[in-house]
Amino acid sequence: MRNFLLSVVLTVIVTGLEAQTIREELRDNIRCSASNYMAYPGPTQLKLTDAPAGKHPFYISHYGCYGSRYNNRPYDYELPYQTLAKADSLGKLTELGKDVLHRLALICQEADDRYGELTPMGAQQQQQIMRRMVNRFPEVFADNSTVDARSTTLLRCYLSMENAMMQLSRMRPNVKIHHNATHLDMYFLNQLDRHLLNTKMDSATTARYNAFARLCEDNTRLMQSLFNDTAYIHQHVNTKTLNAQLFKMASNLQNLEISHQLTLYDLFTDDEIYCNWGRENAWWYVNYGFCTLNGAKQPYSQRNLLRKIINDADSLILSDRPNVQLRFGHETVILPLVCLLEINNFGLATGDLGVLGRKGWATYKAIPMSANLQFVFYRENPNDKDVLFKVLLNENEVRLPLKSIDAPYYHWRDFREYYLKKLEAYEE
Repeated sequence: MRNFLLSVVLTVIVTGLEAQTIREELRDNIRCSASNYMAYPGPTQLKLTDAPAGKHPFYISHYGCYGSRYNNRPYDYELPYQTLAKADSLGKLTELGKDVLHRLALICQEADDRYGELTPMGAQQQQQIMRRMVNRFPEVFADNSTVDARSTTLLRCYLSMENAMMQLSRMRPNVKIHHNATHLDMYFLNQLDRHLLNTKMDSATTARYNAFARLCEDNTRLMQSLFNDTAYIHQHVNTKTLNAQLFKMASNLQNLEISHQLTLYDLFTDDEIYCNWGRENAWWYVNYGFCTLNGAKQPYSQRNLLRKIINDADSLILSDRPNVQLRFGHETVILPLVCLLEINNFGLATGDLGVLGRKGWATYKAIPMSANLQFVFYRENPNDKDVLFKVLLNENEVRLPLKSIDAPYYHWRDFREYYLKKLEAYEE
């Protein structure tokens, strides 16, 4: 009977989300289910669209997230390990449970005292992104160009910037590089809006989200595969928390060196992976997207950054030399900025958490580890006032809600007019 009910619940979720393409993507690449913990996949678009005749790149404005990292808190590792270790001491684990306990011990050993730190993979990602940027837009990295790099003060962000700068120095030793990490820049690199922060999960929104999340809370099959005593599960195991922590560890494992030796994804069925992804994806939407349940305002938390991007571009467009501005921060900045810009499908505004997959609103498409936005500007020469630009999200060309002269290229004047009006309307 319980298995039948689980099947019914899964059918409801699948029907409600209507996201067969998402299910196929998760099945083809299980790492996508990690959402923001997905290791950076690199660009899927290997050949960029040629610029309109006579136009050449001269300026890049960038915001990037830190690279692959360890989970932030000891709790993320210790809770599932300790839960299984206690059960093992009482003889309550199955053979699979004992095997999982051994795997968790190895993961905890690698992550010990490295909580939240950049992993070697994260450093490599930043170097690779910079290498591709230079190779794709060599004119912008000429010997007379200036590169200004800014990072938030968080260590993994700073180290991400430094890895990118080391790669750039190796490739272009004559480029002038300025880089810094100061609290003075935090107002735009990681703006904290107290009002929006306090309205993310008000009581009504939390109730709606919890109702959606409860559709995925039957973890009976998983628990019975790990523990050999049903009564023990009911009395001593917080199944909701353990499922979430195991899935989080499974998701983040791809960013660690030990991922070459083991996995935790084998603990979950395809349907369970899809359910866990759907719950996390909805959480990100409520907190950072245009979710109407809490007022559809959360993306405006990054209005300072968007204004900074516009103002800096207006200034550097006047320069007769190529320039690059690199900013390093957080996925909690990139995602609302992507939504604020209405890139691809991320401008979606709805209160129905069940349609996100069908509408293409999926966090792994926006904020894998090392997620980045690149604004690339084009002109014929320094006297050319008809400046064009395009946006790359994770190094792939994207759509904006603007009239395009030749997709994916847009007039800069159209961009600044549209988004300045949007920001002004919010502030009013």
